[in-house]
Amino acid sequence: MRKLVLLSDLRNMNPALIRKIKNITGGQSLRLAYIPSRTDKERWYFDKAKPEFSEMDITDFYYFDVDEDFESSQLVEFTSCDAIFLSGGNTYQFLKNLKDRNIFKHIKQMVNEGKPLIGVSAGSMIMSKSIKIAAFHDENEVQLNELSELELVDFEFMPHWNREKDQLEELLKYSLAQEESIFTCNDGDGIVIEGDEIEFYGDIKEIRKGVLI
Repeated sequence: MRKLVLLSDLRNMNPALIRKIKNITGGQSLRLAYIPSRTDKERWYFDKAKPEFSEMDITDFYYFDVDEDFESSQLVEFTSCDAIFLSGGNTYQFLKNLKDRNIFKHIKQMVNEGKPLIGVSAGSMIMSKSIKIAAFHDENEVQLNELSELELVDFEFMPHWNREKDQLEELLKYSLAQEESIFTCNDGDGIVIEGDEIEFYGDIKEIRKGVLI
């Protein structure tokens, strides 16, 4: 059964959402594969995130770089992890790195095995069919043309909505050309999917075909 968690931000998370993540990950016995969006030599963002993970009782990590420090020999240990975390960052850069290293097939296999997949911001957007919505947040610095993603969810994810509400009119126009719904998510809130069940934590809004539902 697939277990997916889509977050906008790790900070100040909804307490009910934290409890749910603990429930689906199993807490401290879990080893989490942390995938950064790009190489961070000092691991600054990783270290900054550790206190947030500790609130979810996650303390054992495997840092898996898919950018400059990628080594194919690490795939065995990566796939042996109990869960995966996709970090935030530039969505285009992250998607390119995952595609260039052929990591998608491994992530999908792990999800099919029932291993939880947690994403934050860019890491959540990558779970959809396409990252076209990333244009609201990021510059396509790597000139990525193929924007297809993991295709694990049948909607698009708009993170940081509490900071992006001034883009509502543009997002409504964008949605007119899309078949999938768009779910907006404030920092601290999230969406959890177990099997075919979807749960919303916080003030999640749906946009579909030019309408805010």
